[in-house]
Amino acid sequence: MNVVIIGNGVAGISVAKELRLREGDPGRLAITVIAHESYDYYARIRLPEVFGGGALGAELLALYKPGWYAEKSIAVKLGQDVVAIDAERRQLVLSSGAEISFDALVLAVGADPVRPEIPGAYLPGVFTVREYDDAARVRRSVERDPASAVVVGGGLLGLEAARHLGDFGVHKLTVLEVATRLLPRQMDEGGAAALTEAFRAMGIEVATGVRVARFAGTDRVEAVELEDGRSVPAATVVLSMGVRPRTGLAKAAGLATARGIVVDDFLRTNCPGIFALGDCAEHRAISLGIIPAALEQAPVCAAAILGDLLHPYKGTVPSNTLKVAGLDVFSAGIVERKEGDGCEEILAKTPAGRYERYLLRDGVLVGAIVIGSKERARAAARMMGKIVERELREP
Repeated sequence: MNVVIIGNGVAGISVAKELRLREGDPGRLAITVIAHESYDYYARIRLPEVFGGGALGAELLALYKPGWYAEKSIAVKLGQDVVAIDAERRQLVLSSGAEISFDALVLAVGADPVRPEIPGAYLPGVFTVREYDDAARVRRSVERDPASAVVVGGGLLGLEAARHLGDFGVHKLTVLEVATRLLPRQMDEGGAAALTEAFRAMGIEVATGVRVARFAGTDRVEAVELEDGRSVPAATVVLSMGVRPRTGLAKAAGLATARGIVVDDFLRTNCPGIFALGDCAEHRAISLGIIPAALEQAPVCAAAILGDLLHPYKGTVPSNTLKVAGLDVFSAGIVERKEGDGCEEILAKTPAGRYERYLLRDGVLVGAIVIGSKERARAAARMMGKIVERELREP
């Protein structure tokens, strides 16, 4: 059996690993991974470190040693693009003109960062960051002029970008967020307020509830002008405004797409023998775009490719664990209560520098926010979806 995987991010490589775990004989199962980038699988979540305090080469972000792929009998074709899928003939066409046949195909093509249709959004010095070379360009920009930088977007990746730009030594650094609080998908008002104060203590300005009118500049970006009339100096701008699943290749091949590539509970598309997972996939009308989802989908996808349909994918509870502004931050499940949702809120009494809030439904933990305590975050993660024990009710 010949399985071809398009994409060597966490989704694609995780499927390759799971396939090899289930079938160790490369004579019975050949695995080929095709990658757009010229780098082996690396920790994409660490890309902001590239423009932080130390200049990291892509090899330092790599998650496996070069020999790992040979040991696992996983062939990887780097720096190549798939330009067409012939689903009927079960063949791929590469940008080089070469054709590759497959028995099963896995689309793990990821997502594209959003670049808004705002005047000046394509000026030199305005960046999106999705791949290693993007991060390297940001670093060169701040090396050129470290006087000022703006991050547009106060979500997870935006805050990580701001933190590392601060590490680099940008003199005036500003985070702009259209929502009324930072991390609007992961934090309630109290948690976001704690994070905002932490960023301001680092010398990073935070403006929420603001909209960008235009990126101003002649040869390069010089400022971000807001709809309220303010102008924020910016020699470098990093856009962190979300992502869109990459669906073009799938759509051209006749696969069903909505926001993402539509898949069933076994990550199968509407075309037999073709699967999709990770940021590009849409399951039950949801496209999560988070690492935990890719990790939970990979074993289901691998098993289904090999004919095992005993363990369907049932969805992933959104959760995030990270360090922001020196604070350990954990968020999982439901972030905000809604009228009539039957949730009980527990706002824990905590020492200074900590914040904890839990949401329960019929005694079951369905949402948690923990800032400033790894131990309490681990306890919350352990209890998600379970009847809450006394330990979460006490600081």
